[in-house]
Amino acid sequence: MIRKICFFLVLFVFAACSQPAKPKEESEVPCKRIVSTAPSITETLFDLGLGENIVGVTENCHYPEEVKSKSKIGKAFSVSSEAVVALKPDIVFVLSAYGELASKMNAAGMKTVILDQTSVQGFVDSIDVVAKTCKIEEKGKNFKAKFEPYLKKAEKDGEKKKILILVGRDYENSSIKDAYAVGDDGFLNEIINLCGATNAYSGNMAYPKIQLEGILSLNPDIVIDIITASGLTPEKLDFIAKSWSNLDINAVKNGKVFIKTEDFWSLPGPRFTKIIEEIKNILE
Repeated sequence: MIRKICFFLVLFVFAACSQPAKPKEESEVPCKRIVSTAPSITETLFDLGLGENIVGVTENCHYPEEVKSKSKIGKAFSVSSEAVVALKPDIVFVLSAYGELASKMNAAGMKTVILDQTSVQGFVDSIDVVAKTCKIEEKGKNFKAKFEPYLKKAEKDGEKKKILILVGRDYENSSIKDAYAVGDDGFLNEIINLCGATNAYSGNMAYPKIQLEGILSLNPDIVIDIITASGLTPEKLDFIAKSWSNLDINAVKNGKVFIKTEDFWSLPGPRFTKIIEEIKNILE
């Protein structure tokens, strides 16, 4: 009888040891299926090593290259709730500027985390939010440290250069018309100051609309004309560049008008460091 009991005890112990490990609760393994609703969020997630966990992105997300194979959920300002729900995400990251979208995602039963990336500091702080949400705090800490040198304001001797940055205008007109300048927007304005320069526009509007007369009165030392539209041919870019050629401003006189077509110029994400580097080179 004792031998028989011992035999069953051995069988029980063996069976218990051979049982597969109990899977972690879903709440212990967050961010397995992520939906990103903005290009800057997508880039942040990839740089944090979460690219493989992304199941859906917007049609405006083009970087990095791997993003092209991800399912699309509509455009950044027109996300399809149905498309998001169909992907069965366990987390949806939304920009603070898209408050209505966050409400829609919550109403659809999606767990939604809001990120404030409207400024340079906001972007850097958003790394902590993503890292905490996805329980990758150490990765987040190391990634965040890369940006610390860029957050120190450059000190320039002498009078600060005035920079005018345009983010949109009438590109069909041979003259400057209906231009939207960077004002107190919290992102590019902040970058101008970090580079040791000053914004040619000193008002409190985020993106003031100005005409040719306004540009002449501002008389910027440097002009950066950001054009990120698709289908820009060399001929079109040449046409746009020529619209500056006869303006009586310091930037034109000193050959300091720059046309920028790279998408990172309009994204408050990880590549903001490239903007700082380019502006600092222009200032040298």
